Amino acid sequence: MNDKGITLIYFSPTGTTRKVLDQIAKGMENDVAETINITAPETRNQPPRAFGESDIVLIGAPVYAGRIPKDAVDYFKALKASDTPVVLTVVYGNREFEDALLELKDITRDSGFVPAAGAAFIGEHSFSSEDVPIAPGRPNAGDLNQASEFGKKIATQLNGFDRPGEIGDLAVPGNSPYRDGMGDKAFSFIEISDACINCGTCVTACPKEAVDEEKGYTTIDDRCIFCCACIKACPQGARSLMDGPMKDTAKRLHDTCSEPKIPQTFFAGRA
Repeated sequence: MNDKGITLIYFSPTGTTRKVLDQIAKGMENDVAETINITAPETRNQPPRAFGESDIVLIGAPVYAGRIPKDAVDYFKALKASDTPVVLTVVYGNREFEDALLELKDITRDSGFVPAAGAAFIGEHSFSSEDVPIAPGRPNAGDLNQASEFGKKIATQLNGFDRPGEIGDLAVPGNSPYRDGMGDKAFSFIEISDACINCGTCVTACPKEAVDEEKGYTTIDDRCIFCCACIKACPQGARSLMDGPMKDTAKRLHDTCSEPKIPQTFFAGRA
């Protein structure tokens, strides 16, 4: 049903969503025609392109408190499609993905896409560290193999349709109205040690331009979305969670979410 190649669109501050989408695309054995990484603010500020029914799009985002991050939501809502098959993926830190996949389905359907398949994969939690690991190393080799197999099944499914209008409804877990999500909290939770060498890696890693280079690479709290990309990216390990609510949450998740969860996949039927 497609000979134009696949388009990948993802928001992936710590790289886990990107890894999963790349592997799904490989499993589909179709060329990737375009990759749109909306993690960078400059990409999100560009006008989104339009898609037709001969396109196939893979869209992915992490789960923050059971929801899709607002910056990703805003971009996805601005996309324009006309009966375009779309594969939806959310990546969560081994707690729950709650309403995120349903939210992504609703957004894309309202934008003119036809959700053909969806998945919830596990990625290392943003708050995970060596001291307090939460789903460390996820997605692992097994996860990525399942992502590839998911891609193969999607390709087989789509090849069975002559046109997107034949794709039925995609049923995914979640509730509407959606849960509240992260809200508009703003407080300091990252500390910087003397190991910082002022390399600026944290500045480029941040998807919100929330690292103030002129003030010792401190976090601009009212911009921060708690993705911890700056912590993960720091080559010196100079950034970490300070004592307080976020570190307490990390410890709680370490204690209560230690049992490894497995990816879940969902497919639409025939209309």
